[in-house]
Amino acid sequence: MADNTEDGFLNEMKDATNFSAKEFEYGYERISSTAGQINKLFGQTRERINELKTSLADTSPGIVRLGGDLGAVADTISEIAIASRRNVVANKEDVEQMYAAQKILGTSVGELSEKFMDIGVGISQIPEELEKSINYIQSIGGNTKQVMKDVQDNMGQMNRYQFEGGVQGLTKMAAQASMLRFDMGQTFALAEKVLTPEGAIETAAAFQRLGISAGALADPFALMNQSINDPSGLQNSLADVAKQFTYFDEKTKTFKINPQGVLTLKEMETQTGVSAREMSKMGLAAAELDQRLSAIKTAGLTIASEEDKQYLANIATMQDGKYKVTLEDGTKKELAELTQPEFDKLIEQQKTGPKTLEDIARKQMNYSELISSDVKAIKSAVIGGAVTQKDLLRLSESARSRSTDLTGAASRNFASPEAVRGELTTALGDMKSLYKDIQEGKKTPTDALSDYLKKMGEQGENINSKLLSSFNKSIKEARDKNPNQTGLDKMVQEGYNKILNELDKTEKADKLKEKNTVYGNKNISSLIEGRQTKDLKESSSTEGAFGSKSQNVTYDGTVNVNVNFTGNGAKDLNPSQMEQVTKAITSTLRSTAFAQTSYNNANPGNPTKAPKEVTV
Repeated sequence: MADNTEDGFLNEMKDATNFSAKEFEYGYERISSTAGQINKLFGQTRERINELKTSLADTSPGIVRLGGDLGAVADTISEIAIASRRNVVANKEDVEQMYAAQKILGTSVGELSEKFMDIGVGISQIPEELEKSINYIQSIGGNTKQVMKDVQDNMGQMNRYQFEGGVQGLTKMAAQASMLRFDMGQTFALAEKVLTPEGAIETAAAFQRLGISAGALADPFALMNQSINDPSGLQNSLADVAKQFTYFDEKTKTFKINPQGVLTLKEMETQTGVSAREMSKMGLAAAELDQRLSAIKTAGLTIASEEDKQYLANIATMQDGKYKVTLEDGTKKELAELTQPEFDKLIEQQKTGPKTLEDIARKQMNYSELISSDVKAIKSAVIGGAVTQKDLLRLSESARSRSTDLTGAASRNFASPEAVRGELTTALGDMKSLYKDIQEGKKTPTDALSDYLKKMGEQGENINSKLLSSFNKSIKEARDKNPNQTGLDKMVQEGYNKILNELDKTEKADKLKEKNTVYGNKNISSLIEGRQTKDLKESSSTEGAFGSKSQNVTYDGTVNVNVNFTGNGAKDLNPSQMEQVTKAITSTLRSTAFAQTSYNNANPGNPTKAPKEVTV
């Protein structure tokens, strides 16, 4: 809250002109995230995101001046869009006025929008209609919130009955009902009953039988006409009937319903459906209003309009059996003794009051709220304008698109659970084959293990190749989606091209390596732990170049073997089978044949057949 002292005011203004980088960062993040939420509500792609960001930034200062914030801006825009059933972004003025109306009336923007749109009033017309209605209610001294609530609750009646002046006609009828403490729903219920000739004749006959002065209510044709074209006049006719049964009690200084009226109004309810309770309240209020108007007439004042007369009557209160008003200096004055200058001053105060929705809403705020909201509005305008600068918006959206292009392509190309499952299924199948070959004696332990390791090597090559291909494909997809419009787009495009060139070189090198590789038993020395005191060596025989060789191999050291059974494949092996596999692998790795196989794999020649003679 703002400090009401001079120093407090100066501190507020100083804060309003002091900006930090953190505030701009936070402002940008808030506007971006809020725009994203509205965009989700609209069900749109990113085409309109910058429009939403700009609208939020432009509208925010006005809403903040009314005590709202960025969230209130977003809610107002969203509720208008929902009510209109279209993805329309309301303009700055409409959003501010609708938010102000919400503050004044204590109802939601969505409800207001729904009610008015249901009777054919567009968003841009709603604030104007609301201002006219509120100004009228204030001009006669009515309660704005109460009357406008009645207007909203009965707005659907405008599609059934005719009101002079449209919304303003309904407002006047609601204001009259409010002054008379009458439920205007009773009027519409009667109007519905007498819409047809049969209903009008039956109801008019009922009023005639009651033997009261009912005016148009006793004439079926006038009754039907009023119900369709002048519901307000129908309500006036009911008021004229109700106040016939009132009298002023001098002892209590209040109006009351006479005994005959109690019986008559009850019978009227039976025959016409109009509530006796509501008619009693209206009769008492109408009689009291007539007395206030009579006091004004006694004063002999020159009154320019009926609204001015009603305003004076509505601000008067009864004290000691007399109707009095409070003057500007706080003194009380009887209506009957009010002078023309005093009356003119009272009317001037009413007419010079706030008229726009924004001004009325701000008048309802206290001093501290006004200062605080104005300071926040200054910051909102500066920060909002800075973080929604056109080029910055384009750059930020471009950066977002370029990064999501690449991550999106990568997630599609790399995220393949099927491929991973396929490779693991193959690997587990190879493990089972290894055990089966060793157990059934189809292959020697050395050959079975050698074949298994060969397959593992091939799987590794396949996975590596697939990853490289997926990465290459992702970069190409991201590059092809790049519009290449902004400076950032061009920089990213150059980066994509450079990466693709490097990937192309890597792919060509791998293909050349694959072409020159002789696939045989793979080097498995990484599985051996220990120290070799002497290297494996080869010595050639004296036989011809195309004859047989004699190889002498010396192998010293210790082979430590540790077999772990983990993963889904282990569940297929029982303890006995695990022990057999462990023994087979241990025996193989410590065998003379395995030593020779290790040597063959390390030898660049990699002969395809074992040597005829081996010495260990």
